[in-house]
Amino acid sequence: MQYIEIEYNQELRPLEAVLSRVKRPGDFFVCGTVEMPMPRVDVEGAGTLSFPVPDAQIAAILRRAKRAPYGRGQETIVDTSVRKVWQVAPGKVKIGGKSWAANFEIILSKVNTGLGCEDASVSAEFYKLLVYERGGFFLAHRDTEKTEGMFGTLVVTLPSTYRGGALRIRHSGREVTVDTNTVDPSELSYVAFYADCEHEALPVREGNRICLVYNLVQKQSKTPHRILKAPEYQSQITEAAAILDRFLRPPDAPAKIAWLLDHQYSPAGLSFSALKSTDKAKARVLVQAATRAQCAAHLAIVHIGDSGAAEADDDYFYRSRRSRYRNYHDEDEEHDDEDASFTVTTVDDTWQYVDEWRDTDDRVVEFGRIPVAGGELLPAGALDGEPPDEKRLTEASGNEGATYERSYHRAALVLWRQSRCVDVLLQAGVVAALPYLKQLAAGGKRAQPEAIAVAERIFEAWPGHEPRGDSYSTFREWPGPADRTKMIVELTKLNAPALLERFLREVITSTYDG
Repeated sequence: MQYIEIEYNQELRPLEAVLSRVKRPGDFFVCGTVEMPMPRVDVEGAGTLSFPVPDAQIAAILRRAKRAPYGRGQETIVDTSVRKVWQVAPGKVKIGGKSWAANFEIILSKVNTGLGCEDASVSAEFYKLLVYERGGFFLAHRDTEKTEGMFGTLVVTLPSTYRGGALRIRHSGREVTVDTNTVDPSELSYVAFYADCEHEALPVREGNRICLVYNLVQKQSKTPHRILKAPEYQSQITEAAAILDRFLRPPDAPAKIAWLLDHQYSPAGLSFSALKSTDKAKARVLVQAATRAQCAAHLAIVHIGDSGAAEADDDYFYRSRRSRYRNYHDEDEEHDDEDASFTVTTVDDTWQYVDEWRDTDDRVVEFGRIPVAGGELLPAGALDGEPPDEKRLTEASGNEGATYERSYHRAALVLWRQSRCVDVLLQAGVVAALPYLKQLAAGGKRAQPEAIAVAERIFEAWPGHEPRGDSYSTFREWPGPADRTKMIVELTKLNAPALLERFLREVITSTYDG
């Protein structure tokens, strides 16, 4: 047995086929803030800008600026009922500074990653400086191609005092509103989007918003290529949602599924925002599909391992490289785990569980260790041929032979129907489900029927005897007096006297020790 035996889900091949068509990461927009030394921005007639830009310099800029036009068909029109903003031509603005070139490359790199253009050759050409004074806005529109190879727009907002002025961007039925303001004068705000996105600048309610606008250009090459467009996976999202709904809806369906990601992630660095390459693209498709199929989605770490008896393939032990997974926890500590080449003779114990939970807002969720049942992992064969992340052989001593332990620790996207949340939590025992009951009980009368139904499920699953060291205690924390008290408190809040009486009679009095 060279590898750990894993029972994959074999019924979701259609979902695997759908996600195999999701290859390009990125989204139709990207935004963020970067703390860095401010660039030197010289504007003709206003001098070198200070940050945040003072009112006197803004007034000087406006004396040299012109009203910005907009395109309508073949015409270029100035109409302040459609676009009310001032512009300064690029020839009258100089942007530099000792570290600006390197810092701008950092912004451009983030933009390329966020838009999914990492494999393309992209440059940013300065187009103009814009000033949105109080009441300034630009109604919904799409950018026209201003130079050959242009596929998008980058807006860098300089530090100034203002309120409002957010950008609203729409694409393929989705809409986002990006606040371009920064908290600190040492930060630059940036937002970039594809040219085929409809977008609008909302009115500035107070102060002045000043920004540098760049054209994103795909550099020309000798081989023909299509202009970059926003990644479009609506058909895959629709297909995936239908598959998830059909597969997870039946009462006898698995409580959850866990899609193993391609890249390695540390528990400390695990987040949707930090996913790499195609992991990011597939996660975006799965999360949107899960929402449509009324499913919850979380990131987590899947642990798969076994242990037992083994025979060393060599006559000696040697010091191994540090465990990849342990490095994630203690990067500054040395771990010299004993590791040797060995042959497994018997498997005495196996485990599969999930922990280190994150929700779609990248918040830590305290679900604890939840076991993974057979057939809940996919894609099929994801770890075939992969060496374990941890492997250890203990030398034979006395009457005992050599023993081994090996395990995988891989990030996964875990999905389940929202209506089956308690089923998933009860896989880890009643202690794991009590916080969920508390959350529902605090939801008022509207949530009361669901809360009582969950309380009944928890009561039915409550163990009636002391732990015997069996598989229950492997992944499930045994409920103690404090947990019994929590259950009483929630049943009291829910005004469920019949269930409370049963709990007191069948659980409390049978385990009460004085």
